Amino acid sequence: MHRPDVILTALRKSLFGFLFALACLVAAVSPSATEAAFTNLETQKVVYGAPWEPIGFYPIRAIDSGSYYAQTLVYEPLIKYDAAMNIEPCLADSYSISENRLKYTFHIRKGVHFSDGQELTVNDVDESFKLATSKGSPFRGDYKDVDGFKADDADTFSVTLKVPNAALLSRIAELRILPARLLKTADQGRTFLSRNPIGTGPFRLANWESGLELVFVPNEHYWAAKPQIGSLIWRIVPDRALLAVALNRGEIDIAQVDPESWESVLKANKQIVLERFSGSRTVYLGFNLSKPPFQYKKFREAVGLAIDRQKLIAHLYDGFAIVPTSDMPKGSPYINPAVKTLPFNQNLAREELLQAEKETGTKEVAFKILTLRDFQELAEIVSNDLDKVGIKTEVEIVEYATLRKMYLQTGRFTAFIWSRSAGPDPESGLVWGKNGPLNFCHFDNAEAEKLLEEGRYPSSSAARHAAYDHLQSVLASELPWIFMAQPDLLLAHSERLQNTRKAGQEMTGLPWDNPLFNAPNWQIK
Repeated sequence: MHRPDVILTALRKSLFGFLFALACLVAAVSPSATEAAFTNLETQKVVYGAPWEPIGFYPIRAIDSGSYYAQTLVYEPLIKYDAAMNIEPCLADSYSISENRLKYTFHIRKGVHFSDGQELTVNDVDESFKLATSKGSPFRGDYKDVDGFKADDADTFSVTLKVPNAALLSRIAELRILPARLLKTADQGRTFLSRNPIGTGPFRLANWESGLELVFVPNEHYWAAKPQIGSLIWRIVPDRALLAVALNRGEIDIAQVDPESWESVLKANKQIVLERFSGSRTVYLGFNLSKPPFQYKKFREAVGLAIDRQKLIAHLYDGFAIVPTSDMPKGSPYINPAVKTLPFNQNLAREELLQAEKETGTKEVAFKILTLRDFQELAEIVSNDLDKVGIKTEVEIVEYATLRKMYLQTGRFTAFIWSRSAGPDPESGLVWGKNGPLNFCHFDNAEAEKLLEEGRYPSSSAARHAAYDHLQSVLASELPWIFMAQPDLLLAHSERLQNTRKAGQEMTGLPWDNPLFNAPNWQIK
């Protein structure tokens, strides 16, 4: 039997309070809290707390969020996003685009060295592009319009296209440059780089104790301004209540926190500062459009109408989130303000459900919702709302790798709750394209396919905006997903930690919700 929202929320808050009290009791037996905080200050250490650790540092295999965040500390691309989400030079000190937009030329920065002291060459760039575009790369679709790439000379690298592609720069900004000498080995460097990254980034990995912590120190060979902290410790604290306690006691300097932790534990501590960024991660309820009952739009509409998303956000996010109308970040200039989400209307949901049952001959709608533990409470509230209109559901919690590999990639599911982090560029063929590797819902819509092409190959900036405006309307109408919440990125940190946010980032957010995006600029006062 599904419990009412109010009971769920009360139990959730009581459980959190119990865990917090228990965590305080456990932490109280440790005499090292004050000493640890003092040591951190004296040695210029910054301790970042997270409930998970990276899978690895091999960019085309370890593509989970934790690995992505860690990789940005040690690797760099030719070009990158700045604090205002504009593209700027990085390992290329300049670049140019031909008048017909079919050739991109990058001038490799001189005097750049990898963390092992070896000098960066154009050959490293060439081999890194080969890896990213190889058959085994999950990102190869990003480069389907590339006709070729080559080293023009010792300092110049060029990429030629078959047709102009408006999204190419954003993809190159995510392409990590790795040592060619490792990429030329039998396994293309996978075994070594997974645990021993060698990059040109501001930090290098000094130590990794699985399940405990990773230690990053400034890369002594870094070509730009070196980090001003002595080391960055990535401490793994699997329980969010314990993570909040550790931050509250000064054992951790900075962590991404949930609204419950902030409101219940950290807000009262005047030595803790909260940085609130516009989020780019969208939590959604997705359907398998190749299976009944969700082959039928009326069923999807009934589900969307039955869920009180505003109430859900108030209960779970304490106002630190919005109900999104698409999977684009709310700070994106491509958001279409005319698109509206389905209203909460359970009476209309029942009517839609009855009509769908008559049209399809279906007697009763029942299905399983797969999700991760992070979204369990959200899934239970969704399940309870659906039960009120006569839709029976069962929530099943699975691990990340299991959900992705055993269910989503094989199509062995009816519905699931997950999240997607979107980048600054609106190109989304990986998700909404018919053959997109992240199109787990089997969304196949001719109009959307046409709009994706128009956005990828626009005749003008206005045409690109028009294409994505229309695409958002199509998604809102066809409902392959019900967009549930777009949470803010909340970083809580000790007041002595400075430069955790740059001007304007509360509106633009951080690329891919990366909490370590500003880490090279952190300082301890």
